Amino acid sequence: MPKAMLKAGVLACAVAALSGCVLAPQTISLNDSASVAAGTPIVQRDALVRVVDQRDMGWDVLGHRGGRAPENSPLLSSEPVRDTLTRRMQGSLKALGFGENSPVEPLRVQLDIQQFDFACNEGVIVNECSVNINLMVTVLDGGNTFTKPYKVFETRSLAASPVAEYNQKWVNEVLDKLWAHMFSDQELLAALQVQVP
Repeated sequence: MPKAMLKAGVLACAVAALSGCVLAPQTISLNDSASVAAGTPIVQRDALVRVVDQRDMGWDVLGHRGGRAPENSPLLSSEPVRDTLTRRMQGSLKALGFGENSPVEPLRVQLDIQQFDFACNEGVIVNECSVNINLMVTVLDGGNTFTKPYKVFETRSLAASPVAEYNQKWVNEVLDKLWAHMFSDQELLAALQVQVP
């Protein structure tokens, strides 16, 4: 009897593999902190942060895992992406020296999430995924406005649809790359009026 059950189980798995599979949803956590070089604002003052999620998707949706029915296989964030990136931006500006009590009007920084998309190929076999992040930074300093987009796109070929731990590590690595590029950009640092050794 156990052998018959085992054969039936193997047969069911084989049929499922041949017909393709609907992948289960996954939930990952985005890092809300980043390593940013210490800096000193030319003028000691605070910075106000606003993050706007412009994506036409749910607050926790990062994309889909592909497969036969990608709409039923989302990759989700454990909390709103906007909240995570708000804390990340606040922490980064604090590392640059903002946050001091000052009579000077605070600097205003807005981060627009234009795209934050994880996607894998559709079909029976999932063997390629990509991460595409597009952020827009706006710095408002009195009557001066600085706006610049920051983008990153990365694709990986895989042997099979990755597990949640792999996706979490990869998405955070890509976000870290973009963040490092953003906060090493001399144009942005000049707009923030920050000196970095």
